Amino acid sequence: MTPFTFMRSALAPLAFSFALATAIVTSGAPAQAADADPAAEKFVTDVSGKAIDIISDKSSDRAAREAAFGKLLSENADMQKIAVFALGQFRTKPDEAQRAEYLKLFDNFVVKVYVTRLSDYHNEKLVITGSGPAKGGAMVQSQINFTTGREPVKINWWLFKNGDTYKVFDVNVAGIWLAQEQRSAFTSVINNHGGDFNALLTHLKTQIANAESGKGSSAAAN
Repeated sequence: MTPFTFMRSALAPLAFSFALATAIVTSGAPAQAADADPAAEKFVTDVSGKAIDIISDKSSDRAAREAAFGKLLSENADMQKIAVFALGQFRTKPDEAQRAEYLKLFDNFVVKVYVTRLSDYHNEKLVITGSGPAKGGAMVQSQINFTTGREPVKINWWLFKNGDTYKVFDVNVAGIWLAQEQRSAFTSVINNHGGDFNALLTHLKTQIANAESGKGSSAAAN
């Protein structure tokens, strides 16, 4: 993996933790456009609020926060669709047992790696700036405002819709689609091991172990 790819793949969980789990949604968004989707905006507002409540609960230990965050993701993000998407051209590679193990590891990987990094950020504010239709559902625009005076970071939320239910599929932070970046990282692991799908399973186990031991800074890349 090139240094550039390493840096971008490492950014994905870091940026997603900004977008999903350190956001406090504030009022004062611009007036609604004609094709705006207030329901989608409310969905992002609610998910962000629940996430920050979970991470900010200092009365709970890490295991409890991880369990709550995992439940939030399972209810509000299409984790299986994201996991399959992240396999790219290798989506049909695993056999039934490997696929089942991968889906379980993927969920665990996302929760542990992201929750590990959340303690690095505080007092950020996520502001909804607009919304509109997108393939499969809706796109919600927002930005993170920093209390330090740092320039705001723009975030787009790609939501899939099934009936009246929204699910997060991907998040674009500063121009980077995070599920696509994770796909690049995962397929690189498999390619670098001659197409051996078990190498990805080992990779995920290693990153989970790193997160559990506090080595979150390298947890998304290899």
